[in-house]
Formats: sequence, structure tokens, C-alpha cells
Amino acid sequence: DPRATRPFAATARAYWPAKPPHLERYTLATYMDRARIPALQVSPAIAEQILGRKLAEVKPSDPIASALPVELAAALHRTIVPDRSVVGRIEGADPQLQNEAVLISAHYDHNGADGQQIFPGADDNGSGAVAVLDIAEAFLAAAQRGQRPRRTVLFAVWGSEERCCGPLLGSWAWVERPLWPLDKTIAALNMDMIGRSEEVPETGGPRFNGLKPQTAASNANSVHIMGYSFNPDLAAAVRAANRDLDLTLRLDYDNNKSNLLRRSDQWPFLQRRVPAVFFHTGLHPDYHTANDRPERIDYAKMERITRLVYQTAWDLAGSSARPQMPPQREIPDPR
Repeated sequence: DPRATRPFAATARAYWPAKPPHLERYTLATYMDRARIPALQVSPAIAEQILGRKLAEVKPSDPIASALPVELAAALHRTIVPDRSVVGRIEGADPQLQNEAVLISAHYDHNGADGQQIFPGADDNGSGAVAVLDIAEAFLAAAQRGQRPRRTVLFAVWGSEERCCGPLLGSWAWVERPLWPLDKTIAALNMDMIGRSEEVPETGGPRFNGLKPQTAASNANSVHIMGYSFNPDLAAAVRAANRDLDLTLRLDYDNNKSNLLRRSDQWPFLQRRVPAVFFHTGLHPDYHTANDRPERIDYAKMERITRLVYQTAWDLAGSSARPQMPPQREIPDPR
């Protein structure tokens, strides 16, 4: 619509970029099954063919909307691509509480390869996926010693977090058809990029939109906790678990132009009013590049954050109380 505040040509660049993304984009079959009204969107090139002139030449006052008879036809060809999330659990020991669960998660997919260029994804999100496995191993070792948590603990590594323009397909699939009732899930603890330190260059570009310039050294002890403003009780549980680890907990990105809160797998749970937080050490210049390599991970810091998530989960699984979300807080859904 040339009368919109943002020209269509600018909006459409995300749909028809000059260089197509090397990751194919998908949506959930669940969402496609709900589609009933055909909707068509055309590229800037097609729009210019319809208009017979360049979009840049169209003025807001031009009465073009009613003067152009256009016939469009829609055809949908669906290709089903199966994907998997990997899930495990430690059953709770308390007969009264074992039907409630704490969920610990991360996504295991990454940006794949573009021709011969491989994107290792060590921080995004090998770091989080490895942490889930280590925490599961720690809970299992405790259970084998007879120290089983009162509540059940679920472990999930999601697929297809990166595979969509509005990603998180694995975790969205879970909340659409959960294997454990959402109303019996007292908390979701998600880890995504916990192996580095936030580093925002002076000329960072669009990927760092809304983030002030900062060095990795200044964030060497820091970890972001997002979702805190929706979950005061859960944020308090994280602070309590940090008592012996002494990490610098940064609670400052819930309402930020970078939109980080909505960009990882805790977001679907917040949408379903499940208390959820996101552990994240921040973006850096190697994010989504071939330089996101294992040798650049800060393993000592990653271990401390993993211990923080483990302790938070252990405390929540053993408490008689469960974190509550304030009933008055509304969470907008950007989809």
C-alpha cells in the first residue's frame, strides 16, 4: 500500500531479499491446518508490473486502488518436512507434587551451511544444548544416589528454532500439543547462547539494533535473565540460586528494541502463561557467522551458568510453592 507509513517495497525486502537465505523457511503444520482464507502477497517487481510504473513514482494521493482491475489466483503446494525435539524426564519423588514439572530447555539446530561455508553454531546454540545434557546428567546422578527432586523435571532440546521468519518451531509445536500439561508446568528455564560475553561494536549494524556499544571484557561475569518482568517469583528464584555463584545477573532487556525476549524458546511458554525465563550471555560479532566456533567459548563461564540453571531447577522442583505470573500482565503476541 503506497499510502502506508512504510512503503511496501521496504517491507517486502524481508520476503524477497536480494540474496535468498541459505536456510529454507517453514511453518508449523498446525498453523497451516488452521488457514482458511486465501491471502496473496506480491513482490515489488510484480507490483510494478501491475502499476505499469516504479513504486517510487507512486504518490500517496494517487487513486490507484480502485482503478486497477487485477485477477490473482492462489495455489498451495504443501511439503511436509518432519523434525524432532528430544525430550527426557526425571520423575518426582513426592506423590503430591510429581504431577507438576520444571522444564529445562535449549535448541539444538543452528544455521547449517551455505555452500562450503559452515556455521558451527558453538554458542548459538551448542552451548545451551550441551548445558541441558549436563544438567540432565546431574539430576540422574542425584537420583541414583537416592536424591530425587519432589517435582518431575523435564529436559527438552528443541528442533527448528532457526527455521522460520518468526522462529521457535520446536517449542511452538510443544505448546500446541504438549507432552506434559502446561498448567502442570510450574516453570520453563531456557538457555540460548550461554558460552560467550556480550560484545556490541560501535558500528554493529541492524543485528545489534537497540543495544548500546559494549565490550566482552565489561560483560565477562554477566548473564542476561529475560522474562523477569513477567515472572517476579521466578526472577527471585534465579537470584536465590545465584547466591554462591556470584554471577552478575542483568535484568534489563525485557522491553528493548532488540526484541530478544521474543527470539528464543521461552516465548511460546510466556504466551501460554507458563512462568519462563531466558538465560543468555548476549550477542557478539560472531553470532550467526562461521566464526561461532568451539575454541571461542568461555567454558568456565558456561559451567557457572549451567550450575545456576541447575540450582534454580533444583530449588523449584523441591519447593512447596510454585512461581506465579501476575494476572494483570498482558503479553502481546507478535505473530
